[in-house]
Amino acid sequence: MNLLEKYIPDFSGHIEGIYYDLAVESVEIVFYDEPEEFNPKVKLVFSGVCEYQEAEIKEIEEDCVELVIGLDEVAGGYCLHTNSREINFKAKSVLSISVST
Repeated sequence: MNLLEKYIPDFSGHIEGIYYDLAVESVEIVFYDEPEEFNPKVKLVFSGVCEYQEAEIKEIEEDCVELVIGLDEVAGGYCLHTNSREINFKAKSVLSISVST
């Protein structure tokens, strides 16, 4: 099941960044509102993260904005696909937060 429609239905898949913090076992993904505006609007926070694995598909170009292609529930965890990498991890919970700019 692709979770993008559930968590960010009104925004593009363009992201400001993906932040993994091993110390607090969290992954945060900050999404922009629209590719023309680039205002951070939604943050997904995954808590209780374990088994984090990241594979780079291609190097992110300096002037390009990373684009999330899919966020799926897979085998009791999550698989995040972007135009440049694939990230697999397990998490206990996920929260969607509006970001003020």
